[in-house]
Amino acid sequence: MTKIYCDEAGNSGANLLDKEQPFFVLASNDFSTDEAASLLEHVRSAQGAEPKFTALKKSKAGVSRLIRLLSDPRLNKDRVAANVFHKQFMVITKLVDLIAETLIYKIGGDLYERGANLAMSNMLFYCLPVFCGQENTDRFLATFVEMIRRPEQDHITAFYDAGRMLIDSSKSEDFEKDLFYFTEPHLFHVWFNDAIDSLALDPAIPALFQHIATWGARREDRFDVVHDSSKPILASQETFEKMMALSNEPSSEIGYDRRKFRFPLRAQSLTQADSTAHPQLQIADLCAGIVNHISKCRIANELDELAKAAINLGAVKWIVDGVMPSPDVTPEGLGTDEVSGTNPVDGMVSYLSKRRS
Repeated sequence: MTKIYCDEAGNSGANLLDKEQPFFVLASNDFSTDEAASLLEHVRSAQGAEPKFTALKKSKAGVSRLIRLLSDPRLNKDRVAANVFHKQFMVITKLVDLIAETLIYKIGGDLYERGANLAMSNMLFYCLPVFCGQENTDRFLATFVEMIRRPEQDHITAFYDAGRMLIDSSKSEDFEKDLFYFTEPHLFHVWFNDAIDSLALDPAIPALFQHIATWGARREDRFDVVHDSSKPILASQETFEKMMALSNEPSSEIGYDRRKFRFPLRAQSLTQADSTAHPQLQIADLCAGIVNHISKCRIANELDELAKAAINLGAVKWIVDGVMPSPDVTPEGLGTDEVSGTNPVDGMVSYLSKRRS
């Protein structure tokens, strides 16, 4: 049975807006134990300790070993997958998903169709600091995170107070209208519900979902997923298992345009393990660290020796998905102009309801 091994980089826990760790990356691979052990020979030290990206990147010798690993042709886009989450942008996408999408759905609209949710998220990411100022934007996003994690009245009030500051400081009357869903206090009890908890903002969960969907598209056979120890994944394990197809159960394609995926998911199990026991998890750690390093260097516009080598040797080809901002706001620019498909949330909710009954 094929196994997919996953590990992450850039996890800053509850501090989603940590400027020192702007990205969350999850990497996965389908290497056998022998293949992974062989790959690790490129980076293993004379002492034989478990190779960690954070340690290797600190020395010239470590960087040389990482480049040697990257040069191995087995480390390619068919065997490795990675997704990158820009954390601040992800918070904005959650604003859109939890608030705007819910409110629009309640009046019969579908914000996912033709990528309208992506367009709105991109618009907010680029326009909020321009029209309302960076300080007001940062305050608004920080209070949103705090409110979702702890939806007590003082945090709810702080969020809408921050929203009022956006409106008061906006340089554009038209943009003020775009902020209505997010800044009107009377709408809180329309969109908020008890199913929203602190896990709603954790990138580890949608990142793993994307990986399982990616490997489900790549493979006809079922597979097991092994994840390095992760509290969010442990907390959501039961939910993941409910979304996996039963034995001999077929999956169908749901979603829109390029975002379609097979559901129920083609994984058949999800377990957590210690990386010391699985060389594949160590490879996943190194790959996640490399992609995170490239992302941080790019945003700083300072590519160092390792980032340049990783890009030249094809590490960016591992990236299959993620949550990254883009100036695109049209279906054509977003690659979401295909009109066929189904609402993915409706499809998943319908399946889970039938499975419970």
